[in-house]
Amino acid sequence: MLYKIAECVTEYNPIYEYLGNKMKGYRWDKKEETDISLTLTEAVCHLKQQQQPHLTLGECEYIYAGMEFYTKLLLHEGMMLHASAVAMEEKCYLFSAPSGTGKSTHTKQWQKFFGEEKAEIINDDKPALRRMEDGWYAYGTPFSGKTDEQLNRKIKLQGICLLERGEKNEIQKLLPKEAISFLMQQTLIPKRMDLAEQLLKLMNQLLCEIPVYKMKCNISTEAAKMAYEAMVGNNGKK
Repeated sequence: MLYKIAECVTEYNPIYEYLGNKMKGYRWDKKEETDISLTLTEAVCHLKQQQQPHLTLGECEYIYAGMEFYTKLLLHEGMMLHASAVAMEEKCYLFSAPSGTGKSTHTKQWQKFFGEEKAEIINDDKPALRRMEDGWYAYGTPFSGKTDEQLNRKIKLQGICLLERGEKNEIQKLLPKEAISFLMQQTLIPKRMDLAEQLLKLMNQLLCEIPVYKMKCNISTEAAKMAYEAMVGNNGKK
């Protein structure tokens, strides 16, 4: 079967219903040259499930098919960032943080403050980022974490915000050298040296072309408003 994910024609036949259902919104019926072929097999899923018995076979397929997709996406000027991506007014804002910090909770505050019809979550866990001729874009993908919030959308990337919990809301813009170590912890680092070098190249371009912020915040609509006001005015240049 063919799917179009992050503008890459992707060939794969889902093995289990869990991933198959998530990929339905990305089906691609046009006959085009394949950009990415996923090679995950049922045997590998069984092996991974034996190593991680707390996961179902379907969850193993979902995790490792996603890892293979994002690794191969590096060959198409694309990468993954562990973040919740909210789109508003045709611009996308990414909120990244270690699991459990509250990135999903924060983007929900955007929807509460601005309205769900205006603030849309295009991916709540692993949006794809691609560098195109006219700049960086964020994409919804089937690989969207536990909440399964994702839309098959392409939105111009406006900014990235690194979240920390705090009693007081405050936000500041970071220099690339201040942000890179954190962002490297929130992406998938491939084992192949050439792909790791490609990731570093893309990360450097991303940090030079997209503003990155650090925000300490509580769980409130006021935090969402502050983040929006700080990030919306930046034109994407350092």
